[in-house]
Amino acid sequence: KDILKKLIAVCGDDLRGLRNKLLLQLGYETMRRRSEIVSFTFEDIEHLPNGRVGLVLRHSKTDQYGDGKLIPISDELFQLIKQWQKDSVLNKGKILRGFMRDGKTTHKELNSASVNNILKELQRKAKIEVNELSGHSFRVGAAVDLLDQGLSIEKIMLKGGWKSETTALMYLRNWQNWKTY
Repeated sequence: KDILKKLIAVCGDDLRGLRNKLLLQLGYETMRRRSEIVSFTFEDIEHLPNGRVGLVLRHSKTDQYGDGKLIPISDELFQLIKQWQKDSVLNKGKILRGFMRDGKTTHKELNSASVNNILKELQRKAKIEVNELSGHSFRVGAAVDLLDQGLSIEKIMLKGGWKSETTALMYLRNWQNWKTY
């Protein structure tokens, strides 16, 4: 969470900065792989009966048949999505987009490799001296934070979408390394 705050702090106040804040919050909250993060569409937003909002993950590495999964999101993240939608003048399709040279958003989705490039650039700007960040940093960081909050391995697995305790523990082994920063 501390690293996330530092990364968000160096995002600009322009449209690109807003997109980057959204990318960071979306990745951290959903604990999804980078290919899944860039796959979310505005049409995936679901308003739940309890007043909360969720995003439908239509396909993932562990959901090869596309059964889908509803991922609850915070009001903060939903407000970021709405602000991005308004400021970027996007109404449908992929949420995260790239930019053209003139600073306008493209109609193309942000690609998975761009997620790593954005994270590396923000890490450099924030002068964060940990191992190089990547799309998996969202999953590791959020899992470690949930462990620090006292959540059980079962709840962390549910949130992160891990079916195997062994896989979840591989991510959580980073806990000792992260505690030194």
